[in-house]
Amino acid sequence: MSISAFSGPVVSFGTAASSTSESNPEAGTSLFYAGAGILDPRPFYAYNPGQDFGADTAGWLGTSNISTLNVVPYTKSATAIAAAAVTVANTPMTLVSTNSATTGVAVAQSIARADTGATVTGLLALDGATSVSGYISNGTSGTAGNILTVGTASNAPLVVGMIISGTGVTAGTYITGYGPTNSVAGAGAGFTGTYTVSNSMAAGTSGSQITITATLGNSTTSAILAERIAFGSAATIQLWNPQSLIGRAVSVTATTVGTSPVFTVSGYDIYGFPMSEALTATASSTVNGKKAFKYITSVTPSAADSTYTYSIGTTDIIGLPIRSDNFGDILVNYSGSLDPALITANTGYTAAVKTLATTTTGDVRGTYTLQTAASTGANRLFVRQNPAAYNVGSIVGLFGVTQA
Repeated sequence: MSISAFSGPVVSFGTAASSTSESNPEAGTSLFYAGAGILDPRPFYAYNPGQDFGADTAGWLGTSNISTLNVVPYTKSATAIAAAAVTVANTPMTLVSTNSATTGVAVAQSIARADTGATVTGLLALDGATSVSGYISNGTSGTAGNILTVGTASNAPLVVGMIISGTGVTAGTYITGYGPTNSVAGAGAGFTGTYTVSNSMAAGTSGSQITITATLGNSTTSAILAERIAFGSAATIQLWNPQSLIGRAVSVTATTVGTSPVFTVSGYDIYGFPMSEALTATASSTVNGKKAFKYITSVTPSAADSTYTYSIGTTDIIGLPIRSDNFGDILVNYSGSLDPALITANTGYTAAVKTLATTTTGDVRGTYTLQTAASTGANRLFVRQNPAAYNVGSIVGLFGVTQA
């Protein structure tokens, strides 16, 4: 069966207000299978008339009070991106080279740029890796199958689309779904429970579980695919997944400053649009950025300093996936719990920058700074957003001005 697409707007009415002869005795709420939402209007993600099955068509579940973040942030680290080192003028710093279950940084990631469609490789993904203990079987320990049973999960959640690895796990295996629901362990929803994976194997057992590392992508599979939940056999309709969309500001930490280098951070946001930020190091302190990065390409200092060292890390400044103009258009739940309380104070909230973006301006969609430090696997952040009526009709209104 084909996908139906209309140029709209579509109006559904129960009874014509001006005519008693068109009364509808069954008038009621319009119901939509799998919900309804806002189409992503950006060319790389929007519906294009005449497109074939499998052409990405992305959007958000819901039209108001949209769940945009449902994440468990990793504990911030001053060295998550680059360890402390002296600088060489205009030479990129050496970035971390291994996946970390401590900082959540995933290495060797690739994405498809949202502005050009070109593939970019060799990226770091912030909050892009997690680690669990479990085994893969057909539901019976030790027998080959495609069911991943997770017994212990204490880091960030697993999401559909993540690439998994571990002893005995077939290369390139990825998570395809949550469940099966009839499993004794129960369907997983990010942490313990069961998941389906793309390959059949016997890896680990219930009595001897293996460490399984999961990353958003790898060198050949775009990490942004794990940021969306796909529907249908051709995966045409794809909803942005609030469990994967955490981006965060970066930091520069200096022992002492001799030459006051400016560090230019280059990378991409959660959607794959290029962005950059310039941070000036300050003596014996940490300088936090304002922009929420998801993927890091490079960090380049402007000046050499062979005496003092500088490290690049992560912060508790979290990016908002949809543009927010004031605290009243979002709801935030956050605390030291996986079932967090509602935040009523606007402390830590920063609205989107609506002027021309530069390397020193703030985030184009806005940010929220966690008021209780993130503790890996323990603190959950929920964000629901209500796009303003004056914003829903444009790309800039929904996603902010073009990144610098």
